[in-house]
Amino acid sequence: MPVIPATRRTPFVTNTDLYRDPQFTEGTHYARRYKRQARTDADLAASHPFTRTTVLALHGGGIEPGTSEIALGIAGYDPATLAPVVPVPPDGRAVHDYWMFEGLLGTPTGPGDPSNSDLHITSTRCDDLVALSMAGGSANVISVHGCNVDQLKQTVPQGPGIPNPAVDSVLVGGLNATFKALLIQELGLANITAYDGDLVPALAGTDPDNPCNRGLLRQGAQLELTLGLRKSMFGTFTRPGRPGSTTAKFGHFVNACRSAIHQMEQRTDQAHY
Repeated sequence: MPVIPATRRTPFVTNTDLYRDPQFTEGTHYARRYKRQARTDADLAASHPFTRTTVLALHGGGIEPGTSEIALGIAGYDPATLAPVVPVPPDGRAVHDYWMFEGLLGTPTGPGDPSNSDLHITSTRCDDLVALSMAGGSANVISVHGCNVDQLKQTVPQGPGIPNPAVDSVLVGGLNATFKALLIQELGLANITAYDGDLVPALAGTDPDNPCNRGLLRQGAQLELTLGLRKSMFGTFTRPGRPGSTTAKFGHFVNACRSAIHQMEQRTDQAHY
């Protein structure tokens, strides 16, 4: 592994900052994966929908483990094969666009070895043009993140916090109150503990510069899944093992999110997208 010099121990400020660093190579230290559906409307007599939803995993791979696979599941793809989970109808609505930035580094073996945490770029500093263009062209954006349960206990001045959060829970944030409510509702129906992001503003995803809020509506949703919840979704919690070892909890979670997305897309105020 390349050694990060002492002058480079500070976090990367932006994606561009990372991409320009010669010590980190795409395909070796990190990867970017995306899927954009082919959309066509050449029909003079009827309207066919444009992309309505994009799923993001800004800290995928080994940075916030499990978020890549969960994002793929929410988008409608099998994490192991990348094939659509269900047959895709002509309008493509069973699958959604996705973009992921993923850390590929292993466990550091010595002082100075880089780790996936070195690749963590604050969401509001994401300046990847493909990520922003995909988010910017979608009515709904949902961004998948990972957190530790202790982060949910934050109190004033950061916010009221959650005194005794469930170890396997999710914080639902973003600026779209309707989307948030639907996600909390559907996750609850799936017996998954979901908290309103307003309880922990530091993780609430309410900054207008957050990519989840940079869609056509300028408001979206953000999910912060605890490590306990993420681990419960996989039989083998390693980067190579996760895609092929999803559990029933994984299916319950992604289907709940997909149900919320479907309800958002069926709203009359999204009919013209």
